[in-house]
Amino acid sequence: MSALFALQGVSVDLPLASGLAALLPGGGPRLNLLEDISLEIGSSEIVGLVGESGSGKTTLARAMLGLTPISGGTMQFQGKAVGPRGSFTALRRHAAMAFQDPVASLSPRMRVGALLTEPYAIHAIPKAERRSAADLLAEVGLSAQLASRYPGELSGGQARRVCVARALALQPALMVADEPTAGLDVSVQGEVLNLMTGLRASLGLSLLIISHNLAMLRHVSDRIAILYLGRMVEQGPTAAVFAAPLHPYTRSLIASEPQPDPRRRRADLAIRGEIPSVLQRPKGCVFHTRCPIAADFCATTKPEMRQLAPGRLVRCHLAQLT
Repeated sequence: MSALFALQGVSVDLPLASGLAALLPGGGPRLNLLEDISLEIGSSEIVGLVGESGSGKTTLARAMLGLTPISGGTMQFQGKAVGPRGSFTALRRHAAMAFQDPVASLSPRMRVGALLTEPYAIHAIPKAERRSAADLLAEVGLSAQLASRYPGELSGGQARRVCVARALALQPALMVADEPTAGLDVSVQGEVLNLMTGLRASLGLSLLIISHNLAMLRHVSDRIAILYLGRMVEQGPTAAVFAAPLHPYTRSLIASEPQPDPRRRRADLAIRGEIPSVLQRPKGCVFHTRCPIAADFCATTKPEMRQLAPGRLVRCHLAQLT
């Protein structure tokens, strides 16, 4: 499968100083949010990105779309460099993001119809190539009557679908969806997920779905990528990762998922302790302070990403295929 979007060794550093101090030579101390992130998203592929709050999921999504600058590594979209060594022009025309808070990402002063067609004006799309607000609403299963409403008049599910419709206006090749089911009822979550998988089938859309909900990602994604404290710790086909997780963090995440059967107890592998602050990131393996199998050298030696089988990547000294 050819890569539609590819990241190689991407890092994101932000200055700790503000104002004039950040402009001085050297810029002062910097905070490392992401380090050595490599990830590929294939054409018409759904990739799930998982991690606790503070792991860097949203930072990675914003960096991919040029909303947060990267400080190292390379990015390619449709085979062309983007970012500091390339241009974001093609990416901004053919990639879109559905933000975590749909209502906050929509201007409260504009009606839904104007919000949906605004991307055409921003990108100077010829009128002959523009779709109506009614067509865009129909594509996400909403009535054309919603075009006259303001975002504050929409339900959570409707607002989420409007954000997806706005993202689809320019017929992107890639959509990044940040927590697309957060705050929604279970029935509405199912509708949103069915919408996204349907768009992949009908439009050939590639998706990066960011979520805490492992059960949801297990249902919709082709591959899973696991982030912990700004480091990619495991990647692989979804079925293989759930059947035999390689990294202790991945095993803990899966084990801590609620079981639908009340007679079954969760395995005693739930993650202990709080995720450390990025200001005091542990040396060596970043997960060693919470890892149930950590050895002494894990505290001092950084693990490299290793391929243990085709498509199975893990950043752990002790991981083995069983």
